[in-house]
Amino acid sequence: MIAKTISGAAELLHVSQPGISRLLKYMEYKLGIALFERHKGRLIPTPEGEELFKELEPIYKRIEDLDITINRITRPEDLKFQIACPPSLASYVLPWLIARVRAQMPGSSIKLETLPNEDIAEYITQRRVDFALALYNPDHPLLMAEPSINIGMVAVVPFDHPLAKKKTMTIADMVAYDMVTYYAETLLGSHLNKAFEDIEREPNISVMVRYADDACAMVEQGLGVTVAFEYTAMPQRFPNLKTIPIKNSKQRLYFIRHNGISLSNNVRKFYDLAKTEIRSLE
Repeated sequence: MIAKTISGAAELLHVSQPGISRLLKYMEYKLGIALFERHKGRLIPTPEGEELFKELEPIYKRIEDLDITINRITRPEDLKFQIACPPSLASYVLPWLIARVRAQMPGSSIKLETLPNEDIAEYITQRRVDFALALYNPDHPLLMAEPSINIGMVAVVPFDHPLAKKKTMTIADMVAYDMVTYYAETLLGSHLNKAFEDIEREPNISVMVRYADDACAMVEQGLGVTVAFEYTAMPQRFPNLKTIPIKNSKQRLYFIRHNGISLSNNVRKFYDLAKTEIRSLE
């Protein structure tokens, strides 16, 4: 109908002319009507052929649109991902991880949401992000939390502080000094409060903050000592601070996603690569 000739149709469909001719004769035989008149090598559609084409044309257009859609969603330049993580992971772990994965998925584009640990579950259940990395298991019925590496807690002190000579630390070692602590509803705040209860001591709180970056900035100004997760007080960001491992303080990192919604193929690939790459940090 479009090509007007058998040879043109064969070229358009990338098949042989005899194959097109046989198919056309078979269709006319099955329908019991002529769809074309043959005139000097050309095909002239009959009224019945024209009517059938009008019905088939939208279907053909939908097939073309489907092909365009398949090409669009599988092209690398359309790889867009939305990921969430707490601030403790956003300063080093996520930038490092994204760079490693993106090298294997060139052209991908990532939107990173930096959220408190306690807000991450809400973002995933509302489908505002594809998945998240967090330092706790939210234990939510709509979420799947897959355990990954362990990340330790460290004491953060100025280089000239009396505690800076220690190779390992306990909360009991720190509690005699001014401390920058955290709000009780934060993950670090809950860890510290439990530790204070276990040793039956009250800290000398100089400043209370919500985020570890802020705590490290306070320590840098001589306002006390604090606790943070590894990879927060990095030397390139806080050159005047020393980090000392805290004994028995490993915290599990989790990859968290919605358990009732399948990941797209591209998101799944990014997710699996991230889970593999992050193991090299442990």
